[in-house]
Amino acid sequence: MFDTRILRSVGLLLAILALVLAFGLRTAPSSAGSAPPEVYSVQPGDTLWSIADAQTGGDPRDLVAEIRQLNDLSSTVLQPGQTLLLPTT
Repeated sequence: MFDTRILRSVGLLLAILALVLAFGLRTAPSSAGSAPPEVYSVQPGDTLWSIADAQTGGDPRDLVAEIRQLNDLSSTVLQPGQTLLLPTT
């Protein structure tokens, strides 16, 4: 009844669309209950560890990783006056 080439093309198109939607939903930021990040100006002597330690009552390692990811930092070296986004809860 239907040409198999058309059915294959439609199937391939649907599979690609499903992958795009699944990837988009997986990487979309969660907006439910998430507050905008806090802006922080780096002071002389600040380190990622000291900033994270001041923000959390426990182990700051996870927060250091979040700050690096949020600010797309490839290094842990900070400069006084540098602006960082800090995740808020």
